[in-house]
Amino acid sequence: MKRISTFIFALFVSITSFAQKGVSARSIFEAIEKHQQIQYDGVVVTGDLDLTELSNKKRKNSRNIWDEYKSTVEVSVVFRNCTFKGDVIAYKNLSKDGKRQSIAGFNIELGESSTTYSTDFTENVVFENCIFEGDSEFKYSKFSRVANFSGTKFSQQANFKYAHFKGETSFSGNLFSEYANFKYADFGDQVYFKNARFRDYADFKYAHFHDGVSFKRGRFQRHADFKYTSFSNDTDFQSADFEASTDFKYSNGKRYVSR
Repeated sequence: MKRISTFIFALFVSITSFAQKGVSARSIFEAIEKHQQIQYDGVVVTGDLDLTELSNKKRKNSRNIWDEYKSTVEVSVVFRNCTFKGDVIAYKNLSKDGKRQSIAGFNIELGESSTTYSTDFTENVVFENCIFEGDSEFKYSKFSRVANFSGTKFSQQANFKYAHFKGETSFSGNLFSEYANFKYADFGDQVYFKNARFRDYADFKYAHFHDGVSFKRGRFQRHADFKYTSFSNDTDFQSADFEASTDFKYSNGKRYVSR
């Protein structure tokens, strides 16, 4: 009986310890507000992590039907082997009634008056071997240092439209289950998409790679759009698998592309 009781107690402790691995998005937000470095490994993040409402939010533009605000994460943000149950929001567009605007998963800014919120990152950003179960919104974000998303799975759309990556960037080994939006993205340093898998539309239209990019052994299962893309220095598509249509029309720097 004593052994059984000891076993049950140990099992209870084990289950309790596992349950304690959950962390709320709100607590992460509050830590960032206090300028505390963020570092988590193997936790489950519950709730939406909205980084567009930091207290350092500043108004950037004001027009008749469109206002723009910018928040800045001023500490390093490191997540490894973490699962995000809700949305990770570094961009949102709110209509006059305060609702996020979207059509079939795509945020919009047209029509009646609205307000755009986005977030920049001044220090390292790491989401390594993580799982995004909700949307990941990084439209208009500027990453001033390292941006490491390697090994991460995006279950919903991954929105990096107009994002600016100044430091070394990695999306190697990523799984993009839905729309991967890198349209107009600007990469100032080396960027890696090695072994990345795009199950849906891979949109790199108008993207600019200033210092080389590797899609080595990448897998494109739907349309791969590189129309008007600017390639500089070495661009590696070696052993990349294109299972559907591709578009490299009007792309610049084709002499740098190896396939």
